[in-house]
Amino acid sequence: MLSIISCTKGGDLKEPTVEGLPESLSDRDTITWVDLYNPTDKEISLLTEVFKFHPLAIEDCLSTVPNPKIDDYGEYLYVVIHGINADALKRDELETHDLDIFLGKNHLVTFHKGYFRSVDSVIERCKRNFSIMQKDTEFLMHKIIDSLVDNYLPIIDDLGEKVDALEKDIFARSDQKVLNKLFALKKDILYLRRIIHPQREILRNISSGEHKQICFECRLHFKDVYDHLFMISELIESYRDTLSGAMEAYLSVVSNRLNEVMKVLTVIATILMPLTLVSGIFGMNFSHMPFLQSSYGFTFTMVFMGIIALVMLLFFKRKGWW
Repeated sequence: MLSIISCTKGGDLKEPTVEGLPESLSDRDTITWVDLYNPTDKEISLLTEVFKFHPLAIEDCLSTVPNPKIDDYGEYLYVVIHGINADALKRDELETHDLDIFLGKNHLVTFHKGYFRSVDSVIERCKRNFSIMQKDTEFLMHKIIDSLVDNYLPIIDDLGEKVDALEKDIFARSDQKVLNKLFALKKDILYLRRIIHPQREILRNISSGEHKQICFECRLHFKDVYDHLFMISELIESYRDTLSGAMEAYLSVVSNRLNEVMKVLTVIATILMPLTLVSGIFGMNFSHMPFLQSSYGFTFTMVFMGIIALVMLLFFKRKGWW
């Protein structure tokens, strides 16, 4: 799907065709945004034939880049950032897909194979309020990245609630289901950490003035987005530490529970040992044995065994062994 919108500094918003794209790009007073969503081969050819982007950048664009990155090609910047897959969230899965951005002097190209709410919302805002596109292209890129980072916040809040609930479940019932939840949650947090940290560094580079394509005023706006992403990364680190502590607490609870079980079994086995000794002795087939011919022999033996068991239970209880 190909979307093209352009705006002149006078405020005239247009949606040029592919054929009119070269003319729109040649006008230095016009800001042009081309969005490629699941593009066809013909639409992909615009990257080479119209925009003349570097082959290495196009190669990265067409493949899946696992980590965010930024490359400076002089006349334009090539940025790869990751956003949350909204469709995967509906299946209670955490997944991200990459958004490729080419930032030129008077044009912005976004390329993505998955649906991005941030891109779609900014396009709609531009159509309703064309003043967004009256500034330089870096401000337009800021709007997209800012919206993308804002979409992280509900996910981070949801992860925080899951971590809190998991901590309660560990002490309430430490079973296999809780352990599976712990591993799944830790996997999601580590995955987000691998994405957020490089993305944070990209925004730090942009806001610190390392790239001449970003003006001073826009750097201040990116600094604000960097602060939000820094807060998110700190929350992720906090959740990671909390889960590490939760894992230790889980192992401790399981170990204590096992110790309690072993303690009870040991008490039972220790009680049965003298009882087995007594019953074994009285079960021996000798001709002369106390109470062997007595009608009260069995009753006496059972009472004696009960007394031994009771005395040992009281002794263990006094020692605090159970």
